[in-house]
Amino acid sequence: MVQEPAAGSGLELIPEEVLAHVPGNPLRAERLPGGTMNRSFRVETGAGLFVARVHNEAAATLGADHGREAKLHAAAAAAGLAPALLHVDPRYRFMIMEHVPGPTWTEADLSRPDRLRQLASTLHALHSVTPPDVPPFDIGASIERLHGRLSQALPDEGAALSHFIDRARTALLLSDSARRPRVVIHNDLHHTNLMGAGPLVLLDWEYAAVTDPLIDLACLLAYYPQATAYADALLEASQLSGEVSPAMLSAATWLCILVSYFWYRVRRLAGPVSAQDLAAEQGLLARLE
Repeated sequence: MVQEPAAGSGLELIPEEVLAHVPGNPLRAERLPGGTMNRSFRVETGAGLFVARVHNEAAATLGADHGREAKLHAAAAAAGLAPALLHVDPRYRFMIMEHVPGPTWTEADLSRPDRLRQLASTLHALHSVTPPDVPPFDIGASIERLHGRLSQALPDEGAALSHFIDRARTALLLSDSARRPRVVIHNDLHHTNLMGAGPLVLLDWEYAAVTDPLIDLACLLAYYPQATAYADALLEASQLSGEVSPAMLSAATWLCILVSYFWYRVRRLAGPVSAQDLAAEQGLLARLE
């Protein structure tokens, strides 16, 4: 039984139903940084440290599927690439996992050739994991879905949105995505999702998918354009250099920038967003044009 949270312990921030599935008697908790849609907490108990992740139902409107997430996270954890899952709510409202010690990467790490090679090598290991039985992800279909929602909500922006869709269809052909095998990808390689000074552990599997392995590298370059200078090293360390040209990676990166821009724009349909999110959206738009 979970005891009544002590005042100031941080446990009052977490639903009692969630705390009931954390091993041991919860003593204190703190909100972890990162996470645009969901909330994660480090929970200290008599049995050790754990992470409780509470999902936001609105994330489904932006492409999240927590059932798919749980399967792909578990597959990555079995390969030592993600924290072990200890409990997944049957309705996927929350999950409990082991706490991973070690520093979270910083944005500066994504400008370091050694770190980028380490990440690309870890991605190769991930892409070698046997995919569980989940529907494959189609980035082209995702872009079309987001475009349809934006076009319906923002008819005055129809011409600009159609221009992006036309370019996306061309970029999809250039990326030659259809000919590569479908593998497990992380699909959200923000530095706050990278943990560890030694072996690298990947956090936050909400947008993980089974699809073209090139999407992971493209996602990384979409987030961190400074890493583009090391594109050849990334392709080599991820063992994609034999089948992927720089032009293919560039086309896939543009597609990932478009997905991110559409994602931020769809979020804004629900109401005002932070100045930081608005600046991110405008920055992505500038890179598309």
